[in-house]
Amino acid sequence: MKTKDILIGIGLIIVGIIIDQVTKYVSFKTFDMHKDYKCIPGLFRFSLVKNDGSAWGMFSGKLWFLILITIVALGFFIWLAKDFDFKNNAIFSASFVLILTGTLGNFIDRVVLGYVRDFVTFDFISFPSFNFADMCLTIGVIFLCIDILFGETGRRWN
Repeated sequence: MKTKDILIGIGLIIVGIIIDQVTKYVSFKTFDMHKDYKCIPGLFRFSLVKNDGSAWGMFSGKLWFLILITIVALGFFIWLAKDFDFKNNAIFSASFVLILTGTLGNFIDRVVLGYVRDFVTFDFISFPSFNFADMCLTIGVIFLCIDILFGETGRRWN
């Protein structure tokens, strides 16, 4: 790992967390609970949800379990940081930044509020409400899978 890559990664994670926390704050200050705000009809709407579980409401009401799992996951990410290198392992490094951003964004909500603030809901498919951190996590996991299957990380592990 190069110091420059580490600083860029930390900077991107901080910017992502700020975007996540600001969008959640603005949404929950601007909109009313239990009311839908159509953005693009048929595509998506804003609808505030206080999610005290994980994805799809799994482990609802199990705050301490979710906090513990997040701490364990963060430990795993620290171990994965050895492969962090934007120049030689760009896809992995991008996935690493996105996954950490999403994990920390939702972790902050759980620790401070006891739930995660979700506010974007798709209208065209049955899918739970989500937030910027969830988008980062999803895209980061997709990038990580691509890298493991077809990229530098996959070649190193084989």
